[in-house]
Amino acid sequence: MKSDYKCNKCKDSTWVEKGNGMVRCDCYQKDLTARRWKRFGVDPSRVRLIGDYEIDTKEKEFAREKAANYIREFDTIVTQRNNSIAFLGQPGAGKTHLSLGIGKALLERENHVEVTYMPYLEVMQELKSNAMDEIAYIKVQSKYTECKLLIIDDLFKDKVKKGCLCGKLSEADMKHIYPIINQRYNKHLPIIYSSECSANMLLDLDEALGGRIVETCDENLVIFKYCRENNYRLKNI
Repeated sequence: MKSDYKCNKCKDSTWVEKGNGMVRCDCYQKDLTARRWKRFGVDPSRVRLIGDYEIDTKEKEFAREKAANYIREFDTIVTQRNNSIAFLGQPGAGKTHLSLGIGKALLERENHVEVTYMPYLEVMQELKSNAMDEIAYIKVQSKYTECKLLIIDDLFKDKVKKGCLCGKLSEADMKHIYPIINQRYNKHLPIIYSSECSANMLLDLDEALGGRIVETCDENLVIFKYCRENNYRLKNI
């Protein structure tokens, strides 16, 4: 007989017995994460899988292999210093597809991972608008500093144009993004990055910040060179 419950484990109460007390069911965190993603227009249930990533260049084949390996090896590398992954370079190469695909796979597996989605420009604006309210600011910031795995999408999107840096990081920019990356660096908490910056651009923007990104990604630093072949949006033009 088919159950009417979304979660048979807690019977939709979001609470289960553990020891001598009650704890939140796994479904609670999954639902909370989905609602946070949807707030930025991303529905985890509609996110495309890594296997759906289209391969038509060697670089894309390499990128998909790195993404798949990251999912498989996550439990082994999560506590290590080099536990992050970055997809950098050419717009339209599917960097966000790969980033979200990793997040979806880890979020939906049986022993799910708490994955928080952070679109860079939107969250920077949110942090700046709460800068005068310390309690509200810390509440927003902690969502990104404390989660198990963070996806930062389109990092420094406003600083890159046509493959070149078109701006510098302001004092305000650094005030909001540096603590998130630095706190996670100090706690060995992983980040998935997508950015139109190259590794050298990240270092040029800020050597300390860029250095942390490069160091924690290490061999999982995936760079798409700027060329039309890597832009699927222009494939048929």
